[in-house]
Amino acid sequence: MMQLMIPIGFILARLLPGLIGEKVFLRKLNTFVANKQIPRSEIIFLSLHRMTFIWFVFAGFFRAVLSSPLKPDIINVMRKFLTMILLYSVTLVLARLTSGFVTLFVQRTEGVSKSLLSNLAKIAVLVLAKLILLQTVGIQVTPIVTTLGIGG
Repeated sequence: MMQLMIPIGFILARLLPGLIGEKVFLRKLNTFVANKQIPRSEIIFLSLHRMTFIWFVFAGFFRAVLSSPLKPDIINVMRKFLTMILLYSVTLVLARLTSGFVTLFVQRTEGVSKSLLSNLAKIAVLVLAKLILLQTVGIQVTPIVTTLGIGG
């Protein structure tokens, strides 16, 4: 039981900075950007919504896994799993950014559906990210990409 106290402590130690980062730091940064009237900043803040807290918690989990008294094989599997989750959360931020900037660009043109192009851009980013995640896990994506090229 005492061996698990250190990993649990790492997780709990990341919760408070995550909450502070999400509630205080991003709010102050948002106020600063609003006062300086930096254009298009709302897209960045909307894409980062809730992600800073998640990243702090993942850092705690990652450190907890590394310091846990588990077998090395289990630690490697958990590290890969946490790496995949972290990469997917970064992908979600990039997909939100892409969608926001595509929507912004399409607003200037007439006759083009904003939601269609925005969703297509988001889907493209998510598909590429899933291929990268599969490659990270060790699954060969070359046959998948070849099949998509032939079938598409």
